[in-house]
Amino acid sequence: APSAFHGLFETWLLKYGFKPIGGDRVTFLYREGTSVILLSIYVDDGIAACNNKELYQRFLADLGKDFELSNQGPVSWYLGVSVKQDLANKRTTLSQCGTST
Repeated sequence: APSAFHGLFETWLLKYGFKPIGGDRVTFLYREGTSVILLSIYVDDGIAACNNKELYQRFLADLGKDFELSNQGPVSWYLGVSVKQDLANKRTTLSQCGTST
């Protein structure tokens, strides 16, 4: 089932105009002028970065027409990795400290 979902989701992204980055086909890039959306998917979890809030909101609205979404706000954890954002200094720190192996 996960691979079927990935295939369906990837097809949607490609039709929307995303391009895969790398051979594993889990990270995708969308460009519209100087605006970009970078999206990475693992099974049914995804994380996105975008430099244009309006573009991102439009993308989420379009995506929500075909898929059930849950927007959990700014990321603090993703796949066992702690994410700390310092927007004022344009810095993001990733850490696996404190996770079990």
